[in-house]
Amino acid sequence: MKRTLTATLFAAMLATSSLIPVHAMAEQAGIELSDRSLAEVYAAVSLGVVRINVIKKSYAEIVAEEREKKENGEDFYLPPNERGDRDEDNDRQDRDDKNKENEKGEEPKYDWQKKRRNASTGTGFLINHDGLIVTNEHVVRDGARFVVVLKDGRRVRAELVGMDFLTDLAVLRVEMPEDVKPLAWGNSHAIRIGDPVFALGYPYGFDQSLTTGVISGKQRQLSKGEYNPYLQTDTAVNKGNSGGPLLSMDGKVVGVNSALYTRSGGNEGLAFSIPSEHAQGIIDLLVKDGEIKRGWFGIAYSEVKPGIGKLLGMERDEGMLIHRAPDDEPAYQAGIRAGDVIVAVNGESVTSRLHFRMQAAEANGETTVTVWRDGGFKSFTMIPGDMDEAKSRRRQAERDKILGKTPEDDGRKKVMGLELVPANEKAWEKLDLPTGTKGLVVDRMEKMGQGDQAGFAKGDFITRINHTDIVTPEDFETVMQQALESNAPYALVYFKRDGQDRTKIIDTLSMVDLEDY
Repeated sequence: MKRTLTATLFAAMLATSSLIPVHAMAEQAGIELSDRSLAEVYAAVSLGVVRINVIKKSYAEIVAEEREKKENGEDFYLPPNERGDRDEDNDRQDRDDKNKENEKGEEPKYDWQKKRRNASTGTGFLINHDGLIVTNEHVVRDGARFVVVLKDGRRVRAELVGMDFLTDLAVLRVEMPEDVKPLAWGNSHAIRIGDPVFALGYPYGFDQSLTTGVISGKQRQLSKGEYNPYLQTDTAVNKGNSGGPLLSMDGKVVGVNSALYTRSGGNEGLAFSIPSEHAQGIIDLLVKDGEIKRGWFGIAYSEVKPGIGKLLGMERDEGMLIHRAPDDEPAYQAGIRAGDVIVAVNGESVTSRLHFRMQAAEANGETTVTVWRDGGFKSFTMIPGDMDEAKSRRRQAERDKILGKTPEDDGRKKVMGLELVPANEKAWEKLDLPTGTKGLVVDRMEKMGQGDQAGFAKGDFITRINHTDIVTPEDFETVMQQALESNAPYALVYFKRDGQDRTKIIDTLSMVDLEDY
């Protein structure tokens, strides 16, 4: 049986001990170590590491919020188990990563289940006397209420300051008791592979636990948190520790524990922590604005692989080779083209794909981009776009890709949770159909609506039901309504998908009406 590594978003650490010669390993890394034992260091910092109890929004609340965003014309995600609908979000990987924890179960069957608020727990740590607490975004996601519990059992209500999905960081604020000392940030740049570290957290709902290990790697890149240059550690990590601190042996935070690679679902010595130097910048922006605004170049690119630089006339293999630069995106409008190699942003050399991704994200206002083109270096001044706006625009373009018209002027109508639109020139071209072909395009659909449960998908081209040709949404509605009223056991639908003729049997005898539900 093929075995694969499954990325599981758990968090920080459990308890063990280490006989590593701490001073000898840390001396060259520039990490300050006192003569205090680990037990003494733990006693000094442990009160600042807290449990975060989260009361989650109910399924019904999430549905209502997302639908309100949709009605207001805002960018939106569908609720758990609905967010996976292909017609609502083309950026499937972002969406699937974001909602991985919510996709394990099915849609609640009963109304009381949809209204129920579930609870979860994670870890966080105090960073200043203003009551700011750092944790993971996936800990607080979809939270309706947050309660911080100290090691000694004291409980404090917390409010959400801000969170960022792409870095898996979030900030809460509490009125922290005066006797609780904030944790100090350490230097994640200075820490070296092999340096000892320890972590604090609340695994599986247990009381605060300590685990030890070493730094196993740096600048790790994961599919989750693509904007983080992770520290890798073999410190034990288990569910419930997410958002807890990874600390050097002098008690300073060098990382925020975020992820684990595992086959078994538990710790296997591959844990990942967001470096402190990187996390602090994100946290500062979250405290200031409540969210992170990122720059957008609008290009497709890859690293210049060994040997490619020579083919391009470069002295060495460096930079990002641009594969595509659409003419409506900032990079193209600044003069940058496919085939260029970006070697620097604002005078800072591009050292890796992750580094460039972060450079582009941090770009704000006039940005100087240096490229290699036709045997020489050229510089362009660019005004990056906003990443969120660009992705929202891209998703909307995907929704309109088939029909190319707005809902107000294309004759669409929703039946059985399907938004049906009469075919037009754009549809004929996109679906490679002869001009004038009659039928309906499924443009959008409600997840778990009757159309979805019947097995339809976005882009399906419906041409006939039973013996009746279907030209308008009203035709579809009329034929299906007649089938219901006549107690016909089935309706046979003829349609095209991916250029192939298909049929689908709808159990009309089990249907109550044509409403979406």
